[in-house]
Amino acid sequence: MAAGNFDFVCEQGTTFKHTITYKDSNDTAINLAGYSIRMDVRYAKTKNADAVIQLNASNSRATVLDASAGKIQLLISSVDTTSLQPGEYFYDLEIENSTTPPVVERILEGLFTVDGEVTG
Repeated sequence: MAAGNFDFVCEQGTTFKHTITYKDSNDTAINLAGYSIRMDVRYAKTKNADAVIQLNASNSRATVLDASAGKIQLLISSVDTTSLQPGEYFYDLEIENSTTPPVVERILEGLFTVDGEVTG
């Protein structure tokens, strides 16, 4: 299945929190038991570009919130968004299962815009 396209707006200095439900073409939630989540935000649409921020289970920024319901949570603290420079970046969101060899799927991609803050 091809990755969906969605553009995120992250407000600098605020908590960025989004819950995504991963569903199949029949609108049925895909069970994410045994999957890990990762998302990189980069300056250019290439894996060689510098990362602006990374979201994964290790840093608790991308987690499976409810595996049987296909729910993923993306979370960046207000402290971390304060350090993001306003601008337009690229991201993709991937899931990886725990089989051998692991299967990686890109499920979402698009723009990640940081909207600068005035107060703070």
